[in-house]
Amino acid sequence: MAQSRPLLLLAGALVLVVAADAARRSAARQTAPPPPVEQRATALPARAPARASPAADAERRSEVMAHLAVEGADTYLPAMVAADSLLRRWPDARVTHPLRVATIRAAVPGYQEEFAGNVNWSITRWNGVLPMQLEPWTDSATADILVTWTERLDSNRTGRTDLTWDNLGWIHRAVVVLATHMPDGRAMNGPEMTAVALHELGHAIGLDHSPDSADALYPRTRAIELSERDRRTAQLLYRLPPGTLR
Repeated sequence: MAQSRPLLLLAGALVLVVAADAARRSAARQTAPPPPVEQRATALPARAPARASPAADAERRSEVMAHLAVEGADTYLPAMVAADSLLRRWPDARVTHPLRVATIRAAVPGYQEEFAGNVNWSITRWNGVLPMQLEPWTDSATADILVTWTERLDSNRTGRTDLTWDNLGWIHRAVVVLATHMPDGRAMNGPEMTAVALHELGHAIGLDHSPDSADALYPRTRAIELSERDRRTAQLLYRLPPGTLR
């Protein structure tokens, strides 16, 4: 019984924190329109060489967990691992070969020419963060990342990224689909498209969602700039070997 009072006090403090956060979010929703919503989709894994030996695989997992314990506190990589135990990223060889990003301008209702500029601007924000560059490209057939538009997406989202990766966790291709309209039918504007493009390009390089609303990878993002946590998370991901941590 002597230990029950501290536990009750801690539980009470947690309830107050959650309630305060809910009130803050509710107030924000009353003073501004709902932000874009995104859910991620992934393609089936592509074929690849067999994994390393069980001993080597165990060593890789141990190495990743050790790095997360030391360097993960200022990133959302631990949250990514908790949600999905598979780390995915582009191969190290792409350091000398930029990721080619082709933007397909299509006759979609609500499409504005500035949207392509919003994507290109978002590309520049990720450049300098990763060990490789993202390069605007004109040939969709040879692009690594393909960006296109649709009038509206289902499930209350404004962007989707489909990845193809192999059984070692190396990404081979990404297809990004951006909606020209919000789920309620309202046309997207330039800043909103920038926020969604920045977010989806984060998925295209291997990042999952962040639990922090200040980050570009937050599910209901409004960020038109990368946070320091976005940068640190991407940089840590690209210092680690990909693959499952199970």
